[in-house]
Amino acid sequence: MKDEPILSAMTAPVSLSLSASSASSERTTPESVADVSAPVPSPSKPSLKARLGQWFGRGGAGGPGGPGEGGKPESKGDGKVEPAKLSARAEAALRRQLAQCLSARLTDSAANEAARDFMTRYCEASPSEQLALLQVVADVCGSTDSAGGEGGKDGEAAPKRAASGLAGALGSERVRFLKRFNALPDGLPFLVRWRADMLHHRAALPGLAALEDDLGSLFSTWFDVGLLELHPITWDSPASLLEKLMRYEAVHEISSWADLRNRLDSDRRCYAFFHPRMPREPLIFVEVAFVPDMAADVHSLLDEKAPLEDLRRVRWAIFYSISNTQPGLRGVSFGNFLLKRVIDELHVDFPKLRNFATLSPIPGFSDWLKSLPATGVAQTLGPKRLKLLAQDTSLAAEATGAQLVAWLQASPERKSALALQRAIGEALAAHYLARERVRGQPRDPVARFHLGNGARVERINWHADLSKKGAKQSCGMMVNYLYEPDELDANLQRLIDGEAALGRAVSRLL
Repeated sequence: MKDEPILSAMTAPVSLSLSASSASSERTTPESVADVSAPVPSPSKPSLKARLGQWFGRGGAGGPGGPGEGGKPESKGDGKVEPAKLSARAEAALRRQLAQCLSARLTDSAANEAARDFMTRYCEASPSEQLALLQVVADVCGSTDSAGGEGGKDGEAAPKRAASGLAGALGSERVRFLKRFNALPDGLPFLVRWRADMLHHRAALPGLAALEDDLGSLFSTWFDVGLLELHPITWDSPASLLEKLMRYEAVHEISSWADLRNRLDSDRRCYAFFHPRMPREPLIFVEVAFVPDMAADVHSLLDEKAPLEDLRRVRWAIFYSISNTQPGLRGVSFGNFLLKRVIDELHVDFPKLRNFATLSPIPGFSDWLKSLPATGVAQTLGPKRLKLLAQDTSLAAEATGAQLVAWLQASPERKSALALQRAIGEALAAHYLARERVRGQPRDPVARFHLGNGARVERINWHADLSKKGAKQSCGMMVNYLYEPDELDANLQRLIDGEAALGRAVSRLL
């Protein structure tokens, strides 16, 4: 086994049988996987980064904003991409091409061929050339303020009406323009990547706003949850899909093939939404662990040496990582449907399974706490906890939020100091998740997602993620959101009424 290449783990996968004998055994990690952190490409083959870059339509191996194929930097020292210079003749030809794509009927074969040529040109271009193309697109599609003449006695109402009419006409042309690309064989994946570029450059190119908005609206229809397909991802899945899983994981980095093998073992599940026209590209995926009790820390869940759970005795399904994979689908909501569909799937496989919860990060906690002045800290903690906090002589009499973050991230030796640290940290986290709002919604993005699904803030977990990322964003804390299928609608209504659904343990911290 040790002499076999790493990809042998894909071509000869370990069985994922749910038999009692496998459930009681140790995790079976092939030696060739355990001893290698990542596949090493041979000199004659492109690297993983290069292959993914080619799939995403980038001309060079550097990807967006990186070096082009020739190895020359496409950007200055500040990391901003500088647009390439188009000749007057090339720009005029591009404008004619875009005008044809905008104005012609969807059945016009010449316009469709022009759209195909533009798509090919954009995909093969370097980042600086793509930005130059986007500048022209923004100018052609965004010139909505050229309407109307001089205002007369009727004031400015007439020019405004004219501009509105022109905007409506251009909107229709823009939609037809985008539908033309969607009708091409590889048009939908291209549009997803293209919108990601639009979002990236939208601030610098205001003319892209209308086109990007139209595309986002179309995506809400084209990626309707009724059109998406839910599929499991297993160790038997193609190696190219497993590579994408490693690349897209956004919550807890997958550090090696052994780590991935552990996450796809027989006591784990991974599900993803796919679009029929993008069958090799997961749109969003969730990782699930089966455990006897509600998980309190991520380290035990990701422990590669832990024994397999007996699936006949597990009581909890823990969603410990949910990752969106496509920046171009920002604003298209299907994550809430994913969890509900997965719960339905798990009910089919495990009819006796009744408990569903997450083990989630609190990504905005530290930034929020750092922003609090001393008066804000005092108001949040209240007089009783402030009196307890005053017992720690390492803190100033009136500590600011930034000082509290540093204190919570420290590692005191005395047990009494640890207990005080935990009590204050959990109280602050409970307040942040339950009461901090932005425009009427929970301030924390993960809380906003799960509470918006009808989940309940069930428990704050101290020192649940001691990685650098976990310590930085939430002082090592994580939270369980409980999904009770019969209570989801009532919890969602409670959130709409301005009150988050809380478990007893969290309510006691407030």
